[in-house]
Amino acid sequence: MSEPSSRSPLPKSRPPSDPVDEAGTSVSSSSPPRSPSSVPSNPPVLVIDDSEIAREEVCRVLGAAGFQVIALPSPIGATQAIVRHQARVVVLDVFMPTIRGDRLLTLFRKNQRLGHLSVILMSGHSEKELEQLQMEVQADAVLSKNHLDRLPALVRRLAGKER
Repeated sequence: MSEPSSRSPLPKSRPPSDPVDEAGTSVSSSSPPRSPSSVPSNPPVLVIDDSEIAREEVCRVLGAAGFQVIALPSPIGATQAIVRHQARVVVLDVFMPTIRGDRLLTLFRKNQRLGHLSVILMSGHSEKELEQLQMEVQADAVLSKNHLDRLPALVRRLAGKER
C-alpha cells in the first residue's frame, strides 16, 4: 500500500470495520512515538470532521505547531483512536451527518474510559452560537473555523489541564 501524499493525508475510501487502522488513520508527527508512561509536551490530538478540506486544514495547523494529529472523517472508530493513540484532546466538528459533535461529546462524558478528554467543539457558525452550545453540553472550549490560528494555543492549554 502506498502512503498518502502530504497534500492529501487521508485516503478517499476507508475500510468500514476499523477506520483507525494503518490504512485509514492520518497521523502526522514531528516527534517519535512515546511510551505510555511518558507525558508528551504536545500530546496526540484527535480531529473528527466530515469535511475533508476543514479536516486537512486543522491537521496542517496543529501539525505545524508540533502536535501529533490523528484524523477521522466521522465518529466511527473514535473511541479506538483515542485509546490507541492516548489522545487527551479531541477537536470535534459540530455538524456531521452521522452524529452531531455535541451529541458525541455527551457520549464521551458518559464513558469512564473517555472522561479524561478535553473536547473542543468547532464549527463555521458564530462564536456566540458556539458559546451557548458549550454551556449546554459542557465542552471544554469552542472555536469558529474562521479562527484556526487560535487552535494550537487552545489545544496546549487544554492538554496541560487535568479533567
